[in-house]
Amino acid sequence: MGKWKTVIVALMMCMLLAACGSNDQKQVPGTNTSSEWREDYDINESNDVIAMHNRVSNWEKLDSFTDGNEGMQRIVHYTIEGDPIFYDLKYSKSGFQLRYDTSEDKFGSPLVKVYDCKGFEKRESEVDLRYTLTGCKGESDEIDVLTLDYNVSEQDLFEFTLLHGITEKNEIHTAEHKLVKDLQNGEVAELSDFTLTSEERGLIYKEMVLANYLEEKKLSAACDVKPHASYNLTVRINGGERHYEWSECNSGEDNEAMTKMVQKVIAIVEGKDEYKALPEVKGGYD
Repeated sequence: MGKWKTVIVALMMCMLLAACGSNDQKQVPGTNTSSEWREDYDINESNDVIAMHNRVSNWEKLDSFTDGNEGMQRIVHYTIEGDPIFYDLKYSKSGFQLRYDTSEDKFGSPLVKVYDCKGFEKRESEVDLRYTLTGCKGESDEIDVLTLDYNVSEQDLFEFTLLHGITEKNEIHTAEHKLVKDLQNGEVAELSDFTLTSEERGLIYKEMVLANYLEEKKLSAACDVKPHASYNLTVRINGGERHYEWSECNSGEDNEAMTKMVQKVIAIVEGKDEYKALPEVKGGYD
């Protein structure tokens, strides 16, 4: 009889330990916890999509899922307190899965859920860009895994100054309503009443957000090529300011992304009637 008592006590202890363990990390019954998922909490700044408040890096990596490519992608959302919440995406021919993990959130309850979904969409509007899982089983049919907000009307202040070109004589200065065009013969043409429409400001702010302009950038203004174009950008947003300088000579990811962004800004400005009315370029640089 004593032997059976020992066995019963041991079984009860195992059940108690299992119950305690379930309080540390709640797993939704019937969901997949396959070892194919990334079980670590290491964050790869080069490969993971990282959303830290108004800064989002590597968001373009989600496009491969909207194109229907198989694979996995981690998205890391940071809480206000600075703790990471993990959204791990997986796609195969059978559909999409999302593993939602709050285990590292010190101010929340540890929770792991896995959702099965049929589709994954990229939805772009005038004010934001969303990546959304659709046809999901569970409490919601749709789950937004990432949102980039670029609604400029929600900002208290948004102004920028951009100097660009061979000698940086071209200038866009929104706060001073100033536009300068380098005629490349020692002269410039200038507008002192230049303004952007609300729509144009919105488009420009969108391009800056998509380029993750708030993030620290690895840029270089060094260049051995003559002549070469260079860029000098200052952005004033609400109570903060960001300043960047770089040249066209460097091929780093940040250089390329920032150059692509300012070229879109320049195209918006040069497409305006006020700019087209300025004198044509009269010279050139050797």
